[in-house]
Amino acid sequence: MVLGYNLSERYQKVLALTVERYIRCAEPVGSRVISKCIKPPLSPATVRNIMADLEELGLLIQPHVSAGRIPTEDGFRYYIENILDKTDLPEQTKEKIQNSLEREEIDDFSDLLKIASRILSQVTGFPAVVTTPKLANEPLWRMDFLPLSEGLVLIVAVTRAGTVVNRLLRLSHHISMEALTRLSEYLNSKLPTMSLEEARDELLKEIEADKRFLEQIFIELEENKDKAEPIVEGVTKLLDLPEFRDTKRLKEILEAFEEKNILLKIIDRCLNCTGVQILIGEETGLCNFRNCSAVASSYKHKKTPLGGLAVIGPIRMDYSKVVPAVDYTAKILSHLLDKLGPRT
Repeated sequence: MVLGYNLSERYQKVLALTVERYIRCAEPVGSRVISKCIKPPLSPATVRNIMADLEELGLLIQPHVSAGRIPTEDGFRYYIENILDKTDLPEQTKEKIQNSLEREEIDDFSDLLKIASRILSQVTGFPAVVTTPKLANEPLWRMDFLPLSEGLVLIVAVTRAGTVVNRLLRLSHHISMEALTRLSEYLNSKLPTMSLEEARDELLKEIEADKRFLEQIFIELEENKDKAEPIVEGVTKLLDLPEFRDTKRLKEILEAFEEKNILLKIIDRCLNCTGVQILIGEETGLCNFRNCSAVASSYKHKKTPLGGLAVIGPIRMDYSKVVPAVDYTAKILSHLLDKLGPRT
């Protein structure tokens, strides 16, 4: 969303300095502070008038009569879309992310996601969330069936990234071990080039005799595809932020991080979007995060989104640092996903 304000260069400078000062200090910003920083120089009175105009537009707000001003959510949105310097990550930060994710001993994509969440929290200073791949879109490597008892079969699906998914399937009819072996061999001759959804559509056309069993398999796998919990790192970093010194607000945000479905909803909104998405305050659509922003992106396999990652912090987070960190980490994950083979 691009806000329809036509601000002059002078007004943009005052807004930018106010946002950046508030990001650093988490305190209302006065006109005298801005007048000392702005180039070419402006008097405190001129700055005060500009800030009053920006407040009238809804881009700044004065929390108390005697206080300076702080940016509103619209003020942050305007800053992000019209003023924020889209600088690249420092090379040192890039190397830190890349070295953490490209360690040779990592052969399991699940471990890679945990490391991605941890390093993203470290380089941004805020909590980071990474979701596991959606099984329906992730390329499969093989699928095996193990009969446990009458009418009970264990399904073992292995993705090309090395993720192993186990599901118990109860059947209303008996299937012999020979039939399960034959079906497994047939499926595995097809799967290495297909996702779960593609395999279901293709195979249900070809195997009418076992259609009922196959339908149960794919329904069971799809129903469970989102049950894996997101990986969360760095929640305790919130304790150091002035926004959360209020016990009630801190309790609310900590409870939100405990509710994994809330985190999934934030990232799912960004999975099919291009590039990094920034949700500010109420834009998250979740009252639990009304005092926070989320910077999110998807990671992909051959242009197909498999999962996502996000940094969640206060609305005044330093977007110039967080946005490129999320973007770079997502790109590295996407690149490494193609290189990782299945576990043996």
